[in-house]
Amino acid sequence: MKPYVVAVAYIVIVIVLAHLVAPDTYVWTRHTISELAAQGYARAWIMRLGFWGFGALVVLGGVRAARKAGRHWPREIALAAYGAGIFLAGVFSTAPFVAGLLYDAGQARLHSLFATAAGVSISLAMVLYALTDKPAERRVYHALAAVLTLGLSALFGVWTAGAGIVQRLLWAVGFLWLILVDLG
Repeated sequence: MKPYVVAVAYIVIVIVLAHLVAPDTYVWTRHTISELAAQGYARAWIMRLGFWGFGALVVLGGVRAARKAGRHWPREIALAAYGAGIFLAGVFSTAPFVAGLLYDAGQARLHSLFATAAGVSISLAMVLYALTDKPAERRVYHALAAVLTLGLSALFGVWTAGAGIVQRLLWAVGFLWLILVDLG
């Protein structure tokens, strides 16, 4: 079984479903995928299930790969940490995308913390793969994924009007990279 391919297929299906039932007030170019699981949103459970399932599958894949990886186990543990961060980002929800709703700011901060930890973990895994993967030609793909992830992360903090676009590009890079790792 290819756990990362299964995880990516699962989360893509959930993301599409969550978009199909999102209200008109949700604008995908401006709002993030995390906001599909926001506090106060009646259909947030769909995206939360997505985060939990995806995170759990990535954790299981990372732990399984770490057991087989020998001296390269740190890169696999970084992937497991990525999965754990996504899972926990689904446990704690971000602020609502509809203005004026009351919400728990502490929970929103925890969501942001775990989402950031997930981003750092996958970036670290990409760098570790770039330094250790065989054959050496594959290292270029890992390095490119790391550079794209870091660049898009920097853009995410600057271009708030296009936050939804940038975040989806970040997810797409991560998804493609996970599939490369799994099929590699």
